[in-house]
Amino acid sequence: MFEPLTVEFSFEDDGNKLVGDFVRPPWPGPYPAVVFVEGSGPGGRDQGSWQTRLAAAGFASLAYDKPGSGASTGDWTRQTMADRAAETMAAVRAVRSREDVLSGAVALIGGSQGGWVAHLAASADDTIAAVVTVSGPGVSVRVQEEYRLRHQLAAEGFSGADIRQALVLLRDQIQRVQSGDDSARVHAEQAHWHHAPWYPALAGTTPESIAFIAGIADYDPATALAALHCPLLAIFGADDLLVPVEASVRAISSTLDEVGHADHTTVVFPGADHSIRVYTGEGPPQVREGRYTPAERAPGFDELIVTWLRRRLPATDPRYASP
Repeated sequence: MFEPLTVEFSFEDDGNKLVGDFVRPPWPGPYPAVVFVEGSGPGGRDQGSWQTRLAAAGFASLAYDKPGSGASTGDWTRQTMADRAAETMAAVRAVRSREDVLSGAVALIGGSQGGWVAHLAASADDTIAAVVTVSGPGVSVRVQEEYRLRHQLAAEGFSGADIRQALVLLRDQIQRVQSGDDSARVHAEQAHWHHAPWYPALAGTTPESIAFIAGIADYDPATALAALHCPLLAIFGADDLLVPVEASVRAISSTLDEVGHADHTTVVFPGADHSIRVYTGEGPPQVREGRYTPAERAPGFDELIVTWLRRRLPATDPRYASP
């Protein structure tokens, strides 16, 4: 049985200690490497079987807990997109400093919100060799969040009136906090809705998360995409309820085409959801938080990423190249 080698790995950024798992193949390195960029909410270290799959293909990888999650210090709800991008660049520098990593062959895999962050980090750091985004929006945070509420709540059976009220609360949160109002007061004044069945679907359900979504709501990836120089693979599921896929594909492709970006590919998996999983049961799928159950990874997804990365990451490290 294939057994990758796993060690706990930490690095520092903005006074925080970020802790995660560095996973590598069991044979001698150095290896090309991947840094995972987590999506919204807490977490980050648990990437399921992904790190093992990458190790089997010859890649090392780092997945770490976001600030305030798991063993990491800090508070992710206080971060802006720029903060998250700076943290990602710190993670890349830390991984590149390892003797068992190919210094010129470190890529990012950003999922969902992590796609925005990966674009931004790579646009500012020319050492990043490639970027893969999985359901990473090509539209602004505000546009994506409104799309998500409309489609996720409808799929979960909520009425048009419920959806309209959820959108009113979202817009009220963003407008008031951006105008200088205190997020705790905004949260308290929305207390009438706190027990509504659809309320947990909002991005802002606590003072901290309300402040966070208001702080990033106007982020648009167009500028970062236009400044991106490394290869980009953008993957989507055609039946994603959380991200406007057609608008995202159009925005990413047109922005990169306009600036003459040399190597970008968008792939849309038919019948796949936000997690690029396809429904496997009989009858209509059950939908929870925009994801199908029961479901399995779309056929060809893993192979696509591994093959794409292998073709774009250097096979040797300049430190070890023959003169």
